[in-house]
Amino acid sequence: MSIFRAYNIRGIYGKDLTDEIMLKIGKAFGTFVKGKVCVGYDTRKSSKKLFDAFSSGLTSTGCEVISLGLVANPMLYFYAWKNKMIGALITASHNPKEWNGLKMVKPNGVSFIDEIKKIEEIYNSENFLKGKGKIVKLDAIKDYEKFLENEIGISKKKVVVECFGAAGIVGLPILRKLGLKIISLHDKADGNFFGFERPEPKGKNLNLLKKTVIKEKADFGVAYDGDGDRSVFVDNKGRELNGSIMSAIFSDYILRKKKGSILLTADCASEIENIVRKLGGKTIWWRVGHGFIEQKSVEEKVLFAGEQSSHFYFNEFYPFSDGILATIYLSKVLESKTKLSDLVDKINLHPMEKLYINVETDENKNRIIESLKKKYPNALDIMDGIKIKLNDIEWVLIRESQTNPEINICVEAKDENRMKDLIREYTKLIEHV
Repeated sequence: MSIFRAYNIRGIYGKDLTDEIMLKIGKAFGTFVKGKVCVGYDTRKSSKKLFDAFSSGLTSTGCEVISLGLVANPMLYFYAWKNKMIGALITASHNPKEWNGLKMVKPNGVSFIDEIKKIEEIYNSENFLKGKGKIVKLDAIKDYEKFLENEIGISKKKVVVECFGAAGIVGLPILRKLGLKIISLHDKADGNFFGFERPEPKGKNLNLLKKTVIKEKADFGVAYDGDGDRSVFVDNKGRELNGSIMSAIFSDYILRKKKGSILLTADCASEIENIVRKLGGKTIWWRVGHGFIEQKSVEEKVLFAGEQSSHFYFNEFYPFSDGILATIYLSKVLESKTKLSDLVDKINLHPMEKLYINVETDENKNRIIESLKKKYPNALDIMDGIKIKLNDIEWVLIRESQTNPEINICVEAKDENRMKDLIREYTKLIEHV
């Protein structure tokens, strides 16, 4: 299994990714960058060790490391974007606790994509620069907090926050300072993720959040993933809202203020395009993955981008997804005393479901996708998978995960029963390829 992936580096700590391997990655990264790099890490048990190893590799090539310490992903990306420098975060986002890795960002706020291949080439060649760099500790949070306060302002909404990871340590104080009345869940640093299989905001992981929202009569609830760039919302009735529903709500609010383009991933609900069109906007469909979305958002100068996975990109501010920003932004959407449940009920989207199938290895994952592309030559090729359109409403999207040895299936159907049938049918198909 290669640890160098489409827009990040990922591996199991102690197996695919050791301190020695991360030291070497730091040397390759420093040889490629040749300058200052801001670096931070998440709450995983292995993150601080990997941070030290990575920083040692960087300084051995002559790089200056701006150490930001424990931060959420959007804080590091913001620091790199604001200061026009390259950044790197030690994190495996929503992967299980055994995993770790690296996210890398360019000075324009867009993640490394093609650059990762070049770093891998340097890594394999072991032709590293030699120099004497240094490490300087700086605060990434103060300017980020000030920016959000200036751009969005204060809100008094009552919000339940399921933290899971770094956002609980560094994000909650910001939300409270911006006026939100916060009830927090799992807000400490825990490398075991409080017994959850992984720090992913979905399904049964949200049970406590849903109950607490109803019990506390909160305006809404939000759950972040391990590094805080993803935000899954729960309305005031305790209903989990998928990325399509929230993308429709955000798009509606934004397009009423300003006309422009909305970027959506191929696994979002097709009905959003009609919502955008009625508001005078234009929809651009694109492939799944935060690196690809960031890049396309900048190229197309879109107002907003949304993923079914609940990454939300408010490109009027910056091009990367930010769960903390999304939380504050939603509170502003609701300032007119509108209930989130009322907004949800006005949106008439067909039932959707997304699931993950563990296929054990990346080799299996690649083999399955290539087989399906041959089996369905008329399906839409979305580069890392296919989208099979069944009729005007229904479709099935099958793609390989960029972070795990998994196949992702996303289905939109005319009703719940039909959706269950399609999921059974295509799950069985994948298991027998």
